[in-house]
Amino acid sequence: MPLPSILSVVLGFALLALLQVESATSGGSSVQGLDGQIPIIVDTDMGTDDWMALSYVVSSTKANLLGVTIVGNGLAPCNEGVRNARYLLGLSPEDADRPVGCGSTWPMDGYASYPQLWRRNAADIMGETALSPQHEESYVDGPTLLADLLANSPEPVLILAIGSMTNIATVLKLSPHLKKKVKVVVSMGGAVHAEGNLRVSGFTDTLRNTKAEWNYYIDPVAAKIVFESGIPIKLVPLDATNQLPLTEVFIQRTEQLRKTALGAFVNRTFTWISQSLNNGEYYHWDPLTAVISLNPDLCNKVERLHLGVTTDAGSDTGVPSGQPMSLFPYSSFEGERRKPLNDNAAGATVVSLTGTHVEVCLHADAAAYEDNFLTTLGAD
Repeated sequence: MPLPSILSVVLGFALLALLQVESATSGGSSVQGLDGQIPIIVDTDMGTDDWMALSYVVSSTKANLLGVTIVGNGLAPCNEGVRNARYLLGLSPEDADRPVGCGSTWPMDGYASYPQLWRRNAADIMGETALSPQHEESYVDGPTLLADLLANSPEPVLILAIGSMTNIATVLKLSPHLKKKVKVVVSMGGAVHAEGNLRVSGFTDTLRNTKAEWNYYIDPVAAKIVFESGIPIKLVPLDATNQLPLTEVFIQRTEQLRKTALGAFVNRTFTWISQSLNNGEYYHWDPLTAVISLNPDLCNKVERLHLGVTTDAGSDTGVPSGQPMSLFPYSSFEGERRKPLNDNAAGATVVSLTGTHVEVCLHADAAAYEDNFLTTLGAD
């Protein structure tokens, strides 16, 4: 073969290889599964905004929902959280049999927990399940289910983390080889340039910590483990969600969703949230993160930062209206004596030269987000 022809073949193969590398490393397409859908596990604390995020994932043709893992230290206790997740999945017949599990009631270390009234509101799911049989739910352990779903997936999975990271961190500690089965963790959590959101009037006014966001405050050690695991992380912090408050106009638009059981549930929930006096100010925390996980282009300001999570010892004994210290296990996850964490900054995300490289969404296209959310759930 003449030299020019050989050179052409070599260059052709090099170009093909380059295109394959670009395809494998480009934003949204890198997560896409073998069948064109994105294999996804929703790891959730089953609060009100989690219901909306899960409803979106269930409705999206882009997502292949493998299962739901609930963090037992989240807004809904395990029994109620599992019941509510199954109720919600049952509103979409195709997803009714998705497996659901729930993990530990306690953080890996420290004494953080949610106010008990918030947990009761989340457990009640607005009275939606009041007429259903009230019995003890049977469910598998959350980390066990998460590990099984990862191990059995033929391709790496997107984990949508919309609660504390206790389940994910537990899997990484007990089965570190499974991290290769995680394509990316898309997490609603942290506050990078914004203030934290722990102080809520009437519930947590006395907290000294003004830097942390709830998901990471509840279990800072777990967040740190995930951050330092080497798994790619895309973060949707308060910086982005603070720009998307729930508005009356948006709630009115959800009335278009009433033609399906799941859409009607979403409309009822948003209406209830806006009328409730017990939830404080509401933003599109988890729904925004769910939409961005499947549509990364809707984030129009991204910074790649080196971030760490504050986990050092201190005197934080938790929120006054949360679980008393006396109920927490004596030992931490590592088997050492459980200790209070930093009362000024436990769970804070801090920019650090030694921190983990994280892709951070700092601003999202609000109008595009609302349109995508509503259209996916069936709005005209």
